[in-house]
Amino acid sequence: MKILVTGASGFVGTHLCEKLLKEGHTVYGLVRTPSKMKLSHPNLILIHGDLNLAPLSWISKLPMDLEACIHTAGIVHSYLHDEFMRVNVFGTKYLVEALREIYPSKLKFVLISSLAAAGPSPLDGKKDETQIDFPVSIYGKSKKMAEDVLKELAPSSWTCSIIRPPMIIGPGDVAVLDIFKMVKSRVIILPGSDSKIKQYSFVCVFDLVETIKRLVESNNSLLLYSTAEEIVTFSNLIEEIKKQMHLSWILYLPIPFFMVKILSFILNVLYNIKNHNIRLTPDKINELKAIAWTCDGTRSKMSLNQVYLYDFKKTIEVTLKDYQERHWL
Repeated sequence: MKILVTGASGFVGTHLCEKLLKEGHTVYGLVRTPSKMKLSHPNLILIHGDLNLAPLSWISKLPMDLEACIHTAGIVHSYLHDEFMRVNVFGTKYLVEALREIYPSKLKFVLISSLAAAGPSPLDGKKDETQIDFPVSIYGKSKKMAEDVLKELAPSSWTCSIIRPPMIIGPGDVAVLDIFKMVKSRVIILPGSDSKIKQYSFVCVFDLVETIKRLVESNNSLLLYSTAEEIVTFSNLIEEIKKQMHLSWILYLPIPFFMVKILSFILNVLYNIKNHNIRLTPDKINELKAIAWTCDGTRSKMSLNQVYLYDFKKTIEVTLKDYQERHWL
């Protein structure tokens, strides 16, 4: 297949391109900064372009027989709320509008959304595809709006699917890296008294790209969660990393949630003075308050015959090994 992958140089995009190329597909990788794309392959065609500079002139570089588009590009955190709308919502809108002009009759479109679009779950409960969505963050709302944009603007002749992954862990991820660094420091900051018992679903990036590959190769139009079966607490996450780092002790430092919230607003003010990369934004506070972010991957297993190969221990193991090889830890 000839497949367009947006966000090809990103965490998920890079792993996805590598997977598709190994399977024999021809990949057109959209990147804003070509120098960030480390992957090289004869069937990888890099396209330099931006989703937010309409009209999308780079669309003309795509082949007329393009068969699929996998939209992974987006932002997860920002101190600028308008950025979520600009990148996640309007970026999707411009992409769908441009593609439908060239491919009005047939195209497979897979949108990589997020569990945040559905919202948090109750303790010991899991979100599934039948439940009402209730995103609590601007990020989550923007991903939900991107889903709605696809449903509204895509031609009925397209095969359109949406994947909502939970926490993604794997080699090359800079977000979860912060947690590994915190464990290495031996001081674990807990935002609120209930942080250790909060529950999370997760998916190893290798299993996620398998879900994406299976979906794009199928003829199904689905909304589904790509997730390992295990549910882990924040304490489980910390203790497993500690174990695999061979650390004898760590110190948990609980901080009242109101202080964490104040800190996020201070960081927001500082960002307006001078940009920084600290990820504790006011928007993320809305997600941190939730007691659980869990989801059910049954539909992906039933519809795509997916077997999730990376359990929690194996996922941490391959991620830690990668961080150490990159000298990130």
